[in-house]
Amino acid sequence: MSILLPLYVYPSAGAWDPLYAAAKAHRDVDFTVIINPCSGPCMGSLPDQVYLDEIPKLHAHPNVRTLGYVATHYASKPIEAVLSEIETYAKWPKATNMTKMRVDGIFLDETPSAFDARHYTYLQRAGRAVQNESAFSHRFVAHNPGLVAPALLASPTVLQESYLNLTDLTVVFEERFEKFLDKDTMGPLQAHKRIRRNKLAVILHSLPNLSRHVLEFVVEQVEDTADWVFLTDLMNGDYAGFSPMFADLVRAVDG
Repeated sequence: MSILLPLYVYPSAGAWDPLYAAAKAHRDVDFTVIINPCSGPCMGSLPDQVYLDEIPKLHAHPNVRTLGYVATHYASKPIEAVLSEIETYAKWPKATNMTKMRVDGIFLDETPSAFDARHYTYLQRAGRAVQNESAFSHRFVAHNPGLVAPALLASPTVLQESYLNLTDLTVVFEERFEKFLDKDTMGPLQAHKRIRRNKLAVILHSLPNLSRHVLEFVVEQVEDTADWVFLTDLMNGDYAGFSPMFADLVRAVDG
């Protein structure tokens, strides 16, 4: 398994140290880290100097991939604005004269869940902009619709009725932990067979204070759905800090 980390933590002194320590201690765990300095790349300017100092440090770790955050507002944001944000990330290395001041791909947040041909074309254009940009070394495209209906994942026509064939990674479930536990949610999510798990992610927030043993069990349950995971006991999708359980999560993923 691997970790998909929404790194929405302002990089004040020492703030990203839990990630650096985890990446160094667990070299067999891959981290895909979402960078989000200004709810996007900071249009019209570079990010604060602390980002210019810290983002290159991420690339000192071979098991860390970085993605730039771009919200699509469920495909209601003009596609030109999305493409402009993607281009802004691509210009970071040249604008800063630092090859490591870069991202390796793009995380498209708030993407549609229900299929619509117009939205497919919209997301296809955004994805191609990433894949055609040499500044993104991995040219990696991720989507986060928050939910892909479990019934759709199990459908024989899932690739024709979704956006999954446009991505390297899709977050199929982002919710409170208690909702994942519901048998009508967990069962169907774990039952899908048509999409490779290494293309899927699950993000759960608002976890209770779990023992390491129980946390390991939760990671095992997520693995039946997806190869990418993020768990936090911070409440209601607040990813602006490191959870006290982060180190235990990494240990559980490392097995």
